[in-house]
Amino acid sequence: MNWVTTPPDELIIKGIHRYSRHPMYLTPFLVFIGVGIASASWIFLLCSIAFIVLPPFFVKPEERFLLEKYGDSYREYMNKTPRWVGIPKSGGK
Repeated sequence: MNWVTTPPDELIIKGIHRYSRHPMYLTPFLVFIGVGIASASWIFLLCSIAFIVLPPFFVKPEERFLLEKYGDSYREYMNKTPRWVGIPKSGGK
């Protein structure tokens, strides 16, 4: 597992982080949507709205911090990797 072997000061750009810069915000959104649809529960579907509305308040300060910490490495990662989900731009590894 990546979290066991990766030093804490190293920028992680492999695995799910290749497709999303913020999988920790994307994953609960997908879970709430999936459970909401599977169970026909409006409560879960409404909870998923929180993961649309709230993350921008956390993501922008987090990205500023990561730019300060990792500099050009994080800037390059931002240019190649979608904020939420998608196909990495050319040159992504």
